Amino acid sequence: MSGKYKDESKAYEINLEAATWSMGEALQDKFKAAGSFLNAVDWIVEIDNALLLIEFKNYSRPETIIEHQDSNQGAKRKFRDKLYENVLRKYYFSSYYLFACGQRKVVNYVLVVETPNLDSVIGKRAQASIQRRLPFDLQNNAEITGVLIDFFKVLSISDWNELYPMFPLYKCSNGPTPARHPAV
Repeated sequence: MSGKYKDESKAYEINLEAATWSMGEALQDKFKAAGSFLNAVDWIVEIDNALLLIEFKNYSRPETIIEHQDSNQGAKRKFRDKLYENVLRKYYFSSYYLFACGQRKVVNYVLVVETPNLDSVIGKRAQASIQRRLPFDLQNNAEITGVLIDFFKVLSISDWNELYPMFPLYKCSNGPTPARHPAV
């Protein structure tokens, strides 16, 4: 089962029809129905011998995702830390669910950030900070025989569309204006 899915603000849509299998908000709905505090990634897509976990974030200011030096540094750091923790939780909860269902394909995780001017420095700093807390080193333990995660990337929408043209992500032409996080 594959299809088209919108983000939670209904302002962006991803077309996963070319996938072998995909999931949109269904996993989050399962978590809610169970009365769970767990959070799922926005979309899961099966490609070849791997699964892509995709988290989509919509922000108007790219500096909110990294540490920024100015008078509001404490507030920005608090927001950034909360964002990173949320992105990490969504990976862990979603991958645990997939493993519990017997899914044994390699997991790749992508954070797509919709924000103006997401430059390589901001993306790399966010990626490095989040990546340190993903189980890359854990899977090197001898008792772990599978691959828990193969890669993590922070991408802009244009980068996503360039790397994964078979799964275009685009702004809905007749959807509402995206809800943006207020400047911190």
